Amino acid sequence: MIRPFWNLTTRGGHVSQRRGFLKQLVTASAAGAIGLSWRDMMIARAAELRKTGKAMILLWMDGGPSQFETFNPKIGSQYQGPAKAIPTSLPGVHIAEHLPETAKMMHKIALIRSMKSTERDHFRAIKLVRSGYPINPSIQYPTWGSVVARDRFDPTYDLPAFVRIGKPRITTRDINSGVLGPRFESFKIERAGALPEDVLTTVSEDRLKRRLNLAARLDAQFAASGGNERVHEKQAIYEQTQRFVLSPKLEAFRLDNEPEKLRDAYGRNDFGQGCLLARRLVETGVSFVEVFSTGNVSDQGWDTHKHGWNENPQLAGDIDQGYATLLRDLDQRGMLEDTLVVWMGEFGRTPKFKPDGGREHYSDGWITCLSGGGVKMGQVIGATDKEGVSVSDRPVGVQDLFVTFCQILGMNPHDEYVTDQDQPLALVKGGELIHELF
Repeated sequence: MIRPFWNLTTRGGHVSQRRGFLKQLVTASAAGAIGLSWRDMMIARAAELRKTGKAMILLWMDGGPSQFETFNPKIGSQYQGPAKAIPTSLPGVHIAEHLPETAKMMHKIALIRSMKSTERDHFRAIKLVRSGYPINPSIQYPTWGSVVARDRFDPTYDLPAFVRIGKPRITTRDINSGVLGPRFESFKIERAGALPEDVLTTVSEDRLKRRLNLAARLDAQFAASGGNERVHEKQAIYEQTQRFVLSPKLEAFRLDNEPEKLRDAYGRNDFGQGCLLARRLVETGVSFVEVFSTGNVSDQGWDTHKHGWNENPQLAGDIDQGYATLLRDLDQRGMLEDTLVVWMGEFGRTPKFKPDGGREHYSDGWITCLSGGGVKMGQVIGATDKEGVSVSDRPVGVQDLFVTFCQILGMNPHDEYVTDQDQPLALVKGGELIHELF
């Protein structure tokens, strides 16, 4: 079923089909909404959905984090290395000592220790894990944030539906909105707390509007000569951008009005402050936020082929406070139930290691953590054998993960959308629900 518009998310993550939605509109009209135009009612409904629909925060560990040095230490194994295991707030569950603050929040995490995929190359794995589709040279599959942004699209909302904080360590491996086009591309911020310079207007609001009106007249001339489709898309983006740069909601991007104590709790580094900004954006109504972790040591991020014994503790230390405080902060504000927080990278690392602790790419038994969004937290799903070489219980595939994202966010994985090349494409192809999460 092609769904450019009709399936809409409602409170509780369920989906309102067209017939039910029309019934709601008729009921609203009978209750006194007569006199509103169809467009007005649609806008009112979209605003309600944005407030009640579930949001998602993706904490992306760029490079592929080692499961042995994070969430699945194998104490006693010949492959473990020096990282010790520490107890957590979830009885009987231990994680690596490099994540002491996160250990205190394990009761708010559903930990999957049995992720499996076939891709061990960064480029191919990133395309798969960020889109749910294996790489295909003929189709540029969109990153998941763009898919969610399309589903939550509200042309009257000032802020972007999809915001990315930080940047990939290697831009050629990045994934964007692909066949969904530029309308659903992420709004990118390299560092939390400062908007890009080109967002802030350099002229008065009146002068900006005059310039935009002139551009609109020139666009109309181009449209009349055969460029109508391109002009329409450009004008939609310009209108959204104008609302954005003039919106009072831009205050959500500022961090200096947050309590200093809370900013300290998140960690005074790029990742920690990015997590704080992610909370502020979701609180304001943004539907999808990515926060990148690439480390502060070198450009390798979590791709620790060398010096793993030294660099994994630093990488984990960079994200420990931010991750733990984000979960605690969302929970204390009553936001965690409606915000799915996912911690993951593109794959894990090999059991065998080099003398300095470096590990190669490995796609058996890597880690994903899920919190909030209505999932059953405080549990471990799946396992690897005693040496951490292979999955021994409950393998989970990438498509399974995306089917589960759909369930949490109130989206039907079997629904289709039309690409910018007029091709129908399913939200997710294959996969099964991770039923233990519900």
